[in-house]
This record gives sequence, structure tokens and C-alpha cells, in this order.
Amino acid sequence: MFKIVMLVREEEEQNPTMKQDTTQATPFELVYDRTATLPVEIKTLENKWQRAADNIQKSQEKQKEQHDNQLSDKLVEFKIGDKVFLHCTKVEKQWNRKFDSK
Repeated sequence: MFKIVMLVREEEEQNPTMKQDTTQATPFELVYDRTATLPVEIKTLENKWQRAADNIQKSQEKQKEQHDNQLSDKLVEFKIGDKVFLHCTKVEKQWNRKFDSK
């Protein structure tokens, strides 16, 4: 019985994020008033961030490919001499009613 208690106490001393039975808080929380972030947790977070960045990159590439495929279906090639409609909004904004025929 004594050995088990000693082992638990040693583990508590080594792990400042383990909640105490009496205080229902970790020693770190009592001293710094926040939860501890251990280096292991930071490494895990970095791995998650890296995976998220990789997933974002893959998703963006897939979206670009889909967009390019849709554009290639609608792409029209013009030859020299083809008649095209040119819509210029500047001309419409400059037009004044006083020049309309009466």
C-alpha cells in the first residue's frame, strides 16, 4: 500500500498538469491561473496545423482544376477579322440627355 502511494506522489510531482484531489485543480492552474500547454501538446498542435495547411493546399488545387475545366468548356477562340461585341460602360456614363433627338 505504501509503495502505491509513493508512486502516485512521484507521478504527481513530475506531472504539473495532473488535478489534485483536494483542490480539484492542477498546481500549474493554481499558480498561473490558466491551463498548462506542454511541449508534447505544442508538437501535436504543430502537426495538426501542418495537416490542415496540406489539406487546404490540396483543396485549393482541386478547386483550381475544376474551375479551369469549366473555363475550358466555355472558352471561345477568336480569329482576326471576327466580329465581336464590345461593351464599354465609359461611353454610357458620358452620355447626356441633351444630345438625344427630340
